[in-house]
Amino acid sequence: MNCSWEQIRREIRAYRSSVSPSNIASIKDFCFDERNNRAYVLATDPSRMKTSTLYMVDLPPLKYKKEKTESTNKVRDQSESTFNFTNNELCAKEFSFTFCPLTPHDTSIRSESINPSNLDNSPTIDFSSMNNKTQLKSRQSCILPKIPTAEWKPLLPESCLREKPFSEALSREEMFVKERRRLALQGITSYQFDSRSGQILFSYGGGIYLGHVSKNAEFYPRPIIPYSLNPVYSGNILNFSLAHSPQNNRISPLSSPSTTSSSPSSPCCTSLINTLLPRLDPKLGGRNCDLVAFIRDRDIWVTTLNGLETQLTFCNEHDPDGSSALSCGVSEFVMQEEFHRFTGYYWAPSTASTCIKEHVERILYLQISESMVDLVLIPRPGQQGEAEEYRYPKAGTPNAVSDLQIVEFIPRYRDEEATTSPVHKRLWGPAALDKLFPWKEYIVRFGWCPNGKSVWVQLLDRPQRRTAIIKVPIANFMSLSEYQESGGELDNLCMSRIEVVFEETNDIWINVTDICYFFNDDEIISSKNTNTNTSLPYTIQSPTKLIITSESSGFRHLYLVNKPSAESPHYHVRPITAGNWPIVDRSIYVDTKRELVYFTAKKDTPLEAHIYVASYAETADPYSVIRLSELGYSHFVVMDEKCERYLDWFSNIKEKPRCGVRYFEWDEGQIFPKVSETLGILVKSGNEDEEVRNNEDKPQNERIPIGEFFNFKNSDGVTIYGCLYRPINYIEGKKYPTLLSIYGGPKSQMVTNDYKYPRLLRLFLAAHLGFSVVLIDGRGSSDRGLEFESYLKGRMGTVELDDQIAGLKYLSSKNMGVDLERVAITGWSYGGYLSLMALAQFPQIFKLAVAGAPVTQWELYDTAYTERYMGLPEENVEGYRNGNVLTWAEKFPDGENRLLIAHGQIDENVHFKNSELLVASLVKYNKPHVLQPYPTERHGLRHANVAEHFETLMFFWLVNYL
Repeated sequence: MNCSWEQIRREIRAYRSSVSPSNIASIKDFCFDERNNRAYVLATDPSRMKTSTLYMVDLPPLKYKKEKTESTNKVRDQSESTFNFTNNELCAKEFSFTFCPLTPHDTSIRSESINPSNLDNSPTIDFSSMNNKTQLKSRQSCILPKIPTAEWKPLLPESCLREKPFSEALSREEMFVKERRRLALQGITSYQFDSRSGQILFSYGGGIYLGHVSKNAEFYPRPIIPYSLNPVYSGNILNFSLAHSPQNNRISPLSSPSTTSSSPSSPCCTSLINTLLPRLDPKLGGRNCDLVAFIRDRDIWVTTLNGLETQLTFCNEHDPDGSSALSCGVSEFVMQEEFHRFTGYYWAPSTASTCIKEHVERILYLQISESMVDLVLIPRPGQQGEAEEYRYPKAGTPNAVSDLQIVEFIPRYRDEEATTSPVHKRLWGPAALDKLFPWKEYIVRFGWCPNGKSVWVQLLDRPQRRTAIIKVPIANFMSLSEYQESGGELDNLCMSRIEVVFEETNDIWINVTDICYFFNDDEIISSKNTNTNTSLPYTIQSPTKLIITSESSGFRHLYLVNKPSAESPHYHVRPITAGNWPIVDRSIYVDTKRELVYFTAKKDTPLEAHIYVASYAETADPYSVIRLSELGYSHFVVMDEKCERYLDWFSNIKEKPRCGVRYFEWDEGQIFPKVSETLGILVKSGNEDEEVRNNEDKPQNERIPIGEFFNFKNSDGVTIYGCLYRPINYIEGKKYPTLLSIYGGPKSQMVTNDYKYPRLLRLFLAAHLGFSVVLIDGRGSSDRGLEFESYLKGRMGTVELDDQIAGLKYLSSKNMGVDLERVAITGWSYGGYLSLMALAQFPQIFKLAVAGAPVTQWELYDTAYTERYMGLPEENVEGYRNGNVLTWAEKFPDGENRLLIAHGQIDENVHFKNSELLVASLVKYNKPHVLQPYPTERHGLRHANVAEHFETLMFFWLVNYL
């Protein structure tokens, strides 16, 4: 049946309206405030889904924990499992944890066991025989008194929330940061809480705000507003320039710093009269936590809380036209996009201020030169015909060059104060990183060691098969004058003090993670020798102890690294965890008192993330790992500093996200903790009864399909997982047009047991319109081990579709509603690339392809991603040729209405040039196709009207041509 454009558009609008996410919140970035027994989160207000802001939760008093512990210990069966729920608590958890109150239409209290694993053996409660209203009333009256509730409510005053300080025209720099981090364009998207001072720092509407949260939860942040004054400093500052290769050690004079100050602060979230360039990546720091550093126009600045600003680095003044492409404290494109490091500087820890000089502040940063990186021109939307320039390293071309530096300065707090110029220090001569480690291509991670006496750096080579973590004492960093005065006599000493604390190689590739935990050297020394003076700036005998991850066993696991002293060339590595399952790249929490480490992993099933605990004690067994979270859900956990309690944000494919506060208990003589009954449950502030009534007329759950997990053995005997969404009008035994939604590349996993709404709303719409929707995580996807992920190494685009096709055939053989005669494939980015390859390589299986923002030839994509999986172009000529969509252009079908391509014209990630070249090849071979460009869009479709247009176009094709 053919449908008009208008019919499709109306159906899309009606469906989106019927499943409006007005009662679902998305929260992230939990943070404990131990002093006030409180937690902070970033969340989207259910009534304003596109605007995120700060919320607070007053946690139940800890005395409740003690009372519960005492009463529980009296009746606890010593044979019970570590994670224990009673039936009553399951009921309470279901109602009270949820951010979206259950409606009378929601009768699915618990998810079924994951089929076919049958992993969940926990007790199940069935309320289906109860009257819906009686069910709700009963659950409210008899459950809530048993467990305390903790309401989450806005932290900012209502007056702030009503205003709209957000500018519709974000700067290019701000837009890029949000694109790389996949953040919302509006609202508060990140914040920093300092536990020492009780202050919260955040950016909002182009301004920087700072405020102290009182015990009674009052929070009135003030904007830090600068205004220009004449520069205070004079004289030249010498700094190392990366205009040339750092191996040359060339020095260029940079101009003096400028200083600004502010007028008295104004009320919260007022409009800022500020003509200065945007202030990015703000960080609260300093010995007294009374300074804020930020990035402005490629340089690091610092401001006092009353707005007195000082420029600390001078890349922009040294390189005003950008020809040398210098920047300080900023992460280059590939570091953000492919290695997920979004900052280029760090404050020294407060303990470092007492090490060497009083009143001296330090910031560790990277100075970057992109002068050798290719320039890419991307047209701006509009009538002027202008274009923007971007530095973008394509596969096989030069990358940015990085140099590690420290800036030392004495802050100014008043206009009338004079002070010395900031001092820039780096590593010189043969002790420079490029000389000691000539294989270094990337500085993927770096930071301060806890005592502030040393810094650490993780290096990675260009093929991404060799890495090293090194430790450098700050005594090695010298200014130009200091190095000149030394005459090179300190070179050998500096070289001897640089320690390699861990190094490894891998024949496949090395996946960089954020898991790298350094123990405090001073605490290690003190525990061994009480007579040691730990206030010295550098101790040659300082031991090093850290926790890292490695995939040397084939799966990512935790390892404890011990190095007895800087003089020793050897270090000892011991596994903390082991087995054929992976650690997930999320934060770990280390209890140094009990020698325990808490981490997220997928040990029990690859479909669920759980919190586990292991011991790193010397006699510990790496196979002794205890799960602390409940099966049947995917969990995201944030723990307090003492590792005593945690917030657990969890959901499954049927049940909406919810959050609870739990704590640990230790039985005498036991190594591992047990999880308590619930300490507190988080509920949205307001009247729950009213919320339920308001949602009774919105049968949301009836219009959102529930996915069904399946698995099968592929031709090589490897288990592959998938998820099927049957059409809303499904009839047993009938076949339906099928949509295969694909990503299929590394660093992704689509088939997981967590709540998919509203992320997969477009696919739910497909099921609503009568399609069977299939997702399959074939070989090449993540969290299944390195062998599974590396199946596509060197041959991207030629092997990934085998598992996808096998999954479709499996579902068809089981009569699960898949029609192999009517299969469409769609995906974005890598998924768009595979959608093109599917239609070109298997036109007899895939009748139609909708490809979004596709890579079409890997020589056009960035160095880090492409070379990790494909190698250098000159070293894998055949692989690049076979993985080039243009190579397959002649194989695309001749039938019309089978190929639809959509691409944002200002996409700075996968450039529009990819689609241009494909279209040129399709025209060359006279192949029918439709290209839909979106002039205002980047890699994702950010604007609501554009997203609606694409959905209308996509489903117009699927309904009429499939």
